[in-house]
Amino acid sequence: MSQTILQSSAAMPAGTELSMARTLRLALFSSAVWFGAALFIRFAGPHGVFEGWRGVATYLITIPATVPLNRRALKIAGLKMPAMPAVIAVTTAVATLEDGVAMRLLPGLYGGDPAVIQAGAIWLLWAIGVAAALSVLVPAKRQHQ
Repeated sequence: MSQTILQSSAAMPAGTELSMARTLRLALFSSAVWFGAALFIRFAGPHGVFEGWRGVATYLITIPATVPLNRRALKIAGLKMPAMPAVIAVTTAVATLEDGVAMRLLPGLYGGDPAVIQAGAIWLLWAIGVAAALSVLVPAKRQHQ
């Protein structure tokens, strides 16, 4: 039986248990999403997706694009909506740690232009904030409907 990291209680409905196996699946999913974001910075960044009106569009598109990623993470973990904040805490922690290591040890992964890397890192912070905010706002909205 897998070890439970986060257990249900009176305050936490059933279906919100975060086991080691679920955490590992979330970490693997998060790593794939992180790698895709790093490649986006590397290949799209030099084309101006973080500058001017394209930058505004990239930031705005990040919001609706994050919703299916959050839902996919929840589904991969096999958890219910009340567990969304814990799911996103795991995925964003993994991605943030990977960014920290990669930016320090493998900055070429993000491209060669320091300005593009910086703009991409700023966008990543935005995307992580969006994922975290949506993990709290979307379940709260559904509870009040």
